[in-house]
Amino acid sequence: MKNSTAWEILAEREAAALGKLSQRKRSLSIEKARLEKRINDIDEYILEYTSGLKEETELEHSLQKINSKMNMVTQLASGRKELEKIHKECELALELVTSGIMRHQEELLKFNKVRENKKIQLDLKEKMIENKELDELALNGFISGQR
Repeated sequence: MKNSTAWEILAEREAAALGKLSQRKRSLSIEKARLEKRINDIDEYILEYTSGLKEETELEHSLQKINSKMNMVTQLASGRKELEKIHKECELALELVTSGIMRHQEELLKFNKVRENKKIQLDLKEKMIENKELDELALNGFISGQR
């Protein structure tokens, strides 16, 4: 197993959480686009039916036909209202996921910065130990040369 520091492990966890949130955001964005298309389709159907109603009232067609078209427009409007409700929920979920991504990115940056600082400190400590050992060797060599 690789020798990982606590900061590396925390950074990996944040990166994993970011990956999951990013995937969730992608799926919510796709769902949002799908809902928007369906709402637009319903708007087009409503427009078609209402313009058809206008033409039929001008031509004075049967009351039953007008009534069935009015019922269809009502059903379409009701369906549109439900889709708008779902769309708003989807937008809210997208906002929450986006804020979660931002929080995790901040945490990941913090962990990476701490990890880098710890690495720099460790490198400096190792360099100091190495210099101390070299100084001891040079001093021992100097003392041996004086004898």
